[in-house]
Amino acid sequence: MPEKKLTDYEKYIRTEELLALQKSPDQMVHPDELLFQVLHQSMEIWLKEACFEIERVSGMIDRDELESADHYLRRIAQILEHLAGSLKILESMPPADYHVIRLNALGKGSGQESPGFNAFLERLPQIWPNVAALLERRKANIDAIYREPKKNWDLWMFLQALMQVDENFQSWRYHHFHLVRRIIGDEVKSLKGVPAAALAPTAVEKVFPPLWKAVNDLTRAVSPQYG
Repeated sequence: MPEKKLTDYEKYIRTEELLALQKSPDQMVHPDELLFQVLHQSMEIWLKEACFEIERVSGMIDRDELESADHYLRRIAQILEHLAGSLKILESMPPADYHVIRLNALGKGSGQESPGFNAFLERLPQIWPNVAALLERRKANIDAIYREPKKNWDLWMFLQALMQVDENFQSWRYHHFHLVRRIIGDEVKSLKGVPAAALAPTAVEKVFPPLWKAVNDLTRAVSPQYG
């Protein structure tokens, strides 16, 4: 057979290699295995992109390029929103079909071993020292910015972009917990020895606690006026 001539698109995207990463139909233990592989492989790629953007944003913060940092933080937030939404597709898999894949193909593999997730989980909080240094250079504090956002509008918008990333990360973990509860249940222990219910607290685990504390502090300061 003559060798197939690849288009420039195929060469650049490397579609032959990319599409060969999933099992062929004759290798699958269940037809939904393709869905399972595609979704998880695409998540790893998106998390690679998100970690790349975190590195870019760190440099922008250090150079006081807040408008650019704001823009790329919101891109990270959009990636996380996309990841959370994609989990809905996996909810279409009946639990009985998932167990066929688990028992016959996945082995002892676990989402907790995801290199992309673990890299993101480690890297995202490390941006905070860059933020703290920025606030020190600007002689600004978070409480003052929250009290009077219009006086520090660029900082306010930047902090809101950070909070959006934090919120969307929590939302993704929330949706993941419910996916696991729906497909596996929340009582049976995973291969790592913990029940899925242990994931629930991570759904409200803050990456940047000072931002959320400032909201509480502001409300406490004005709450007597509510009466």
